[in-house]
Amino acid sequence: MTNSLGSETLRILLHDYGGYSFTNQLGRTLAGRGHRVLYSYSLTTQLMQRFAPRPAHENLVMAGVQLPRTFNRYSYLRRWRDERLHGRLVGEQVRNFQPEVVLTANTPLDAQVLIQRASKEVKAAFLFWMQDLIGLAAQKNLSSRFPLLGPLLGEHYQQLEKKLVIASDEVILISDRFFSHVRGWGITAERTHLLPNWAPLEEIPLLPKENPWAEAQGLADKFVFLYSGVLGLKHDASLFLALAESFRSDPEVRVVIVAEGPFAEKLQAQACVSALENLVWLPYQPPADYPLVLASADVLMTILNADAGTYSVPSKVNSYFCAGRPQLLSLPSDNDAAKLVSSRKMGLVSEPGDVESWLMNAHALYQNRYNHNQMAMNARAYAEENFDIERITDKFETMMKLALRGG
Repeated sequence: MTNSLGSETLRILLHDYGGYSFTNQLGRTLAGRGHRVLYSYSLTTQLMQRFAPRPAHENLVMAGVQLPRTFNRYSYLRRWRDERLHGRLVGEQVRNFQPEVVLTANTPLDAQVLIQRASKEVKAAFLFWMQDLIGLAAQKNLSSRFPLLGPLLGEHYQQLEKKLVIASDEVILISDRFFSHVRGWGITAERTHLLPNWAPLEEIPLLPKENPWAEAQGLADKFVFLYSGVLGLKHDASLFLALAESFRSDPEVRVVIVAEGPFAEKLQAQACVSALENLVWLPYQPPADYPLVLASADVLMTILNADAGTYSVPSKVNSYFCAGRPQLLSLPSDNDAAKLVSSRKMGLVSEPGDVESWLMNAHALYQNRYNHNQMAMNARAYAEENFDIERITDKFETMMKLALRGG
């Protein structure tokens, strides 16, 4: 496969703190075009492995970063230290690999500082791939947790993010809602690029609901509402309890949660107290089984608190589109994912905190199978229209060219 830079090939360090499958796919595609790619990601913070092992490629180096201790995302001081350490280790990767381009995604700001510094040292072009408004998120979360010092710490992170963005050669935004935020920092339109996230279409094919994974879990003959992913501070997981309670008397329905961690364990304990036998809890599944997990669902769920919806766009909806299943969302109506699902008729959306609407939408999806099937077809069609990795990689190569030429 030729690249959009002509015969020019590059040394590219692609860092994704979360190690998501779509960034991994981008790294593999760039390597397939002749670029030398080092794909860097955190091994310590991953509660689940997000991509399946792939055959080795001579142009691709997989470089997971392992910290010497268990990561604790809920201890601010320890998290700060760990993220700084992660940044130092990735900085060493930059110095050793000597890339011409560094592209970073999902990276904590305390780590990003050190990665960007190392990139400047080796004179690499630096592309800031903004997946969230991290400074704004920090402002809200820290102010809530630490009423006295939190606002000051939050302001520090907002200013730090601004400084890092200004110092970047190009800035990639996954949402047009991020533009006004960045433009307020004086970043020119020429240096900002809108590129929504995607999911690896060929890795999540359309599969039948009756599949080996569903059979093994006793779900093949049930109507399944399924959530798979992290549960944390920005998720109102009590919605799952309410959903299971509303279907308690229907033996055909299961609410399946594939998650781990303290928030998942707490909710599981609450479900046991309430004797919700239709609520099924499973640990994270192997990446190779992920397409079968999604295919086992009749409806796929995403939840996000109101505050989080202003600075975060849940990427799981893209995997759900590939799976060809309708979605049940609890998101602010102005969130990009909510607007997309509503406008393309791929599911139903309720506002965070509106339990009545959430349950009404769930029962509507259960009862109206015609609309349910049409939404499923719309979802897969959207993925096939928009998730062509070759076209997406062309856009990244163009942005790298701009960064190397100084915009």
